[in-house]
Amino acid sequence: MNNLTYVSLTEEYLKADPRELMAKHGKSFYFASMIFSKARLLKIATLYRLCRFIDDCADELPDLESQAAIKSILDDLNNEANDTKFNQLVAEVVSWGVERSYIKELVIGAQFDAQGGKISTSADLMLYCYRVAGVVGLMMCPLIGVKDKKGHPHAIDLGLGMQLTNICRDVLQDAHMNRIYLPEDEVTQSGLSITELQKAETPKELSLLVRKTLDQADQYYLSGYSGLAYIPFRPRVVILLAGEIYRHIGIKIRKNNCQVLSGRTYLSFTEKILVTFKTMGKLISLCFWKPQNHTSSLHTLINELPGTNS
Repeated sequence: MNNLTYVSLTEEYLKADPRELMAKHGKSFYFASMIFSKARLLKIATLYRLCRFIDDCADELPDLESQAAIKSILDDLNNEANDTKFNQLVAEVVSWGVERSYIKELVIGAQFDAQGGKISTSADLMLYCYRVAGVVGLMMCPLIGVKDKKGHPHAIDLGLGMQLTNICRDVLQDAHMNRIYLPEDEVTQSGLSITELQKAETPKELSLLVRKTLDQADQYYLSGYSGLAYIPFRPRVVILLAGEIYRHIGIKIRKNNCQVLSGRTYLSFTEKILVTFKTMGKLISLCFWKPQNHTSSLHTLINELPGTNS
């Protein structure tokens, strides 16, 4: 993808079949989403295509091209009348009830990456996770039939849990891109550096920090699940399964003693099948059938952002 430009990337995503794109790049979620009806799957995959496009603009283009692409995208989002190819990508999902303001938050998160932003504190981490994943939960809500805005904070939390898991899984990959998403103050306090995060052997201090972050992720998964009953039954099963597949990536990391520098952790197809059977047992839990109150303290660091206090 070294020869990519913003123009060629846009053309590629306009032509791409969104379902094929999600099957290729979003394997865990696509595995769960096959339970969706064809019509709903197409909508979800179309949203995935938009989010993936924004992400690739930040990660796959050369630095200057990436920053220019994000600037162009933000200009389009602020000017709906701009007849651009990016606004063509946006128009379809907006017509289904997705708010442009949420897409803008996602782009600001991508801009942070493109400009080499740093996660200095836990507050920075939660803001970043909200922008790149929490808002995806909000954008999913109208596509999966969530009508009560009381479900929005739970949707954000499931996104936060997934993103924290991603960060733990991708420590080595991010380090090779000179990125650290674990809070810099905690990394420094542990005596770690970007050089040490590029090694094959995981320092004990990093293992402890990863375990702490995965424990935090579990709190957000539980909060996400406590709002499942706001979702109609069939997509409710999909969202629970998608969350459990991601959560079990964290479980597998723990079982490997949080050795995140020895390679990227993923679930095999067989492991996903096993998780599916385990997840079916959760269908009898109270929160699956009756929504629980949201724990407001989970949003202490992001409580001024859209959707956090619905």
